[in-house]
Amino acid sequence: MDATDNFNNPIVQSLAGLHQFEIIAACILYSLGFIGNFFALIVFSSLSDFRKISTGVLFLLMTVSNFFHLWTLATESTGALGYQLYPHVVFQCRLNPFVKNVSRAMSTSCSICIALDRLLRSETKMPMRSKVICTRRNVCKLAILLLIIFCLFWSFYLFPLSTQDRLTRSCYYNQSEIYYFFLVKVNVPMRAVLFCAIPVITMIAANGRMLYNIRQSHLRITHVQTRNTVSQMTRRVSNASRSAVDQMLLYLMIANVGVFIITQVPFHFYAVMHVYFESLNDYIHLMIYATLLLWSSIYFGVAFYLYCLTSPLFRKKFIEILKKILHYTNIGRQAD
Repeated sequence: MDATDNFNNPIVQSLAGLHQFEIIAACILYSLGFIGNFFALIVFSSLSDFRKISTGVLFLLMTVSNFFHLWTLATESTGALGYQLYPHVVFQCRLNPFVKNVSRAMSTSCSICIALDRLLRSETKMPMRSKVICTRRNVCKLAILLLIIFCLFWSFYLFPLSTQDRLTRSCYYNQSEIYYFFLVKVNVPMRAVLFCAIPVITMIAANGRMLYNIRQSHLRITHVQTRNTVSQMTRRVSNASRSAVDQMLLYLMIANVGVFIITQVPFHFYAVMHVYFESLNDYIHLMIYATLLLWSSIYFGVAFYLYCLTSPLFRKKFIEILKKILHYTNIGRQAD
């Protein structure tokens, strides 16, 4: 079969149409993703009660990680579709994969920590211990430690063992057989296990246990007569505010876990399968890989819109911020 027959293959022709669709979808997805992450940072930063708890700090860190990871996915997706953003091999083939893996690891770790944080807070048998463990200070220490570990672990991407094609700008890592074997045969399956399989199992188990604890706490109804003192009224207002934040965190966490499973599992599954079953030709593989990469990118850009749909408090705060922006914009126009 010559090159012309291969081009006229119905499968290849249909994938050519998919190629054009992916270009348009990538532009829309990444544009909305960057805008959403920006607004999510603003909303999270403006919630004072949210910033005071460890879970809130974790959501902030996860949003920052998602922003960086979305950028690396955008550059990788455009590269897979034939458009290279970086002209130099250092940025495209070394720094970009390094930042991509570190930011993905940080984002996934934050998701796991959020699930474990809420689980510890829901355990009635260890309320005092959860207050000692689940603190902003501990979260910051853990984040710095994980960042150092991940940077050291994925530093092999920075080794000068990758090359870039001068015409297509594609990256190649076959200068060293040992290096190539590690990247393809070891790194890809290990990444799928550490940052997809284990997180999915952990978050499902933590959420299941947490929902069970919440259900059990609702069943413990006590009929105790108390006096409505001023201090009790103040405590009720404070508890109501904290309860609203806790409810928002519950919605955000469940939505985050659901989207993580739907978007990340297919991509990692195909990446691992392709390592051991390389029967597809390069063009078809590239199109499938680009499609699943685009699908996995949804998780890192859809969070803001998902939060608006699932959390009334988050949506209310975002509307308030929009009103303030419009108000100051009108004032600026009137001043001009």
